[in-house]
Amino acid sequence: MTTPEYSFASVPLRRSREGWEFAFDYRSIITERAAEGWSFVQLILLEHHTEPRGDLVFVRKGQVQ
Repeated sequence: MTTPEYSFASVPLRRSREGWEFAFDYRSIITERAAEGWSFVQLILLEHHTEPRGDLVFVRKGQVQ
């Protein structure tokens, strides 16, 4: 049975006139992780956190147990 592995990457958010925006292009992180065998699962926005950010969640098949 394989156990999935999870990985997280944080992307800082900054405030603009239009609302929140990412400090840099998050798509490059998704592309890099995909090349390493990770699949993008979800974005968790933490805009009300003391350091506003978006956490990208990734998953891949883990080791056989």
